[in-house]
Amino acid sequence: MTSEFGEDSLDDEGENVNDAYEEIVEATPDEIIAIEEDLENNIEDMASNSELYNTDCFNLLLIGVDSRSNNYSGRSDVMILVSINKETKRVVMTSILRDTFVSIPGNGTNRLNAAYAYGGEDLLVETIKANFGIDVDRCAIVNFYVVMDLVNAVGGVDIELSSDEIKVMNKYYIEGWNYIFDEPKGTDIIDESLAGTTVHLNGKQALAYARVRYVGTDFARTARQREVIMLCLEKIKGMSLSELDTLAEELLPKIRTNLTESDCASLLLMALNISSYSFDNMTIPIEGSWSNVNIRGMSVLAIDFQKNTEAWFNLVQGE
Repeated sequence: MTSEFGEDSLDDEGENVNDAYEEIVEATPDEIIAIEEDLENNIEDMASNSELYNTDCFNLLLIGVDSRSNNYSGRSDVMILVSINKETKRVVMTSILRDTFVSIPGNGTNRLNAAYAYGGEDLLVETIKANFGIDVDRCAIVNFYVVMDLVNAVGGVDIELSSDEIKVMNKYYIEGWNYIFDEPKGTDIIDESLAGTTVHLNGKQALAYARVRYVGTDFARTARQREVIMLCLEKIKGMSLSELDTLAEELLPKIRTNLTESDCASLLLMALNISSYSFDNMTIPIEGSWSNVNIRGMSVLAIDFQKNTEAWFNLVQGE
C-alpha cells in the first residue's frame, strides 16, 4: 500500500546506505577492476571446489522481503541462513548482509539483495552457492506481516531498549507506519522514559525494533533481527504439540516456501525438543574481512569470501 508518506514509508532509510558503516572509500577505476576480478576468481574457485564446504546441516534460508503490501515482492531486506544439525543438536543462525558485493549469475555484479529482485529465491540461492560455496536446502520467504503475526502468536517479546532505539521506533510509527496499518496516530508509541529497561513488545513494535538501522550500523541491525527470532524460539520451547500445530497452521499459509510436508513434520518434532539444542550465530562478513567502498554510486561491502565461508563452515561444524 502506498500512503501519503510514499512507497518507502516503512523504511525511510533509503537504498543507498552511505552512513550505515564506517568510513566509505570511493573506489578508483583500477580498484573496481581488481574487486571484480577477485569476484570472478572466487566464483571459479568455488565451482572447482564445490564439495569443500558440504556439511551435515540442513540449511534453511529465511528471506525477509521489504514489502509494504501483504505479498512477497520487493528487496530481500533480510537473509538469515539457519543451519540445523540434528545429530549434534546444534543450530547456527547466520545473517548475510544485504550490501555484500557479489557476482550474480547472469546479471553481473551488485549487492546481494539484488539477486532476489532479479530472479527471486532461486537466483538468490544460486548466488549464495556461487559466491560462498554454501548449499541452501530450502527457503522460507516472509514479509512484514508474518513477522508481526509470529511475535503476536507467541505473546510478544521482552527486549531492553536504548533511548536511541525508542526514538527511531517511535519515528516509524509517527511518520507512516500507523497510517499504513490503519491505526490511530499514537498507537504503539513507547515512552522514552523506559530507555534502559526491558519493554514488552507486540508484533509491530518487535518489527520496528528489528528494522532499526542507524543505531550501531547494519551489523547491529542484523543482531536485532536474530534476537527477535531467538526470543520467539524461547517462547516456543514451552509450547505443547497441539499449540505448535496451531501455530504452524496459522503461519505456514502466510509463508512462501519450498519446504515439503516431510520437512515441516521434521521441524515440528525438532521444535518439541528445541530445549535440547544449542544455538549460535554469526554475521557475514566477519570482522576484519571486509571494506566499505563506493562502486557505481552504491555503498557496498567488498569482502574476503574464502575467509567468511571458512568461518561459517567451522562454526556450523563445531570446529
